[in-house]
Amino acid sequence: MKYNPEEYKVLLHAILRQAMDDYIKLQHPKFRSKKYLQEAFDSAVQLFFDKDFKFLYLRTDEDEEMSLKTLVGGLLEDNRADIQKIKDHVISGARTFWETKLVRTLYIPDSFIYDGHVYSIYHTDNLDPEIDFEKKEITINKKADSENELQFIQTALKIVFYHEDIASTPKKIDQIGKAVFRMLKINSCFTGS
Repeated sequence: MKYNPEEYKVLLHAILRQAMDDYIKLQHPKFRSKKYLQEAFDSAVQLFFDKDFKFLYLRTDEDEEMSLKTLVGGLLEDNRADIQKIKDHVISGARTFWETKLVRTLYIPDSFIYDGHVYSIYHTDNLDPEIDFEKKEITINKKADSENELQFIQTALKIVFYHEDIASTPKKIDQIGKAVFRMLKINSCFTGS
């Protein structure tokens, strides 16, 4: 069967672009509620990160199964395809995409308990949360948004570090808090029940 090489390149580009979109935009389980969306996400993960991945119906000019490297090589019309750069690009794209999305990650409770210590949590419209370790009180903005949820995680970590007597800088605790929050936000697997 004859095909138009330019139309075939358009098709290959569309397949690559769709796989990138599926990898980036379907990372949160909430957005994979249908079976076909889960399959699209799984296929995109395999395409970019399984070195043995081959397309089922796409073939090279030599009638061989096409891989990501041969797909990109076909688009570039040479062998300069740097697959690691593509992997880095989709990872970076996913991180950027999900940093800006408001996805309810956690609920800020009325009390926070760590290792037998019960902290009452009070709402404030102030930007910076406060912890009173003597009275065991947290004052924080409890409105549902990503910034407040992140601050709650960072505040909880400060309490954990305080009671475990773990020495750290506020900057390091904030950094760990951001990492834990990003992990919680995208995985949606912690229900609390």
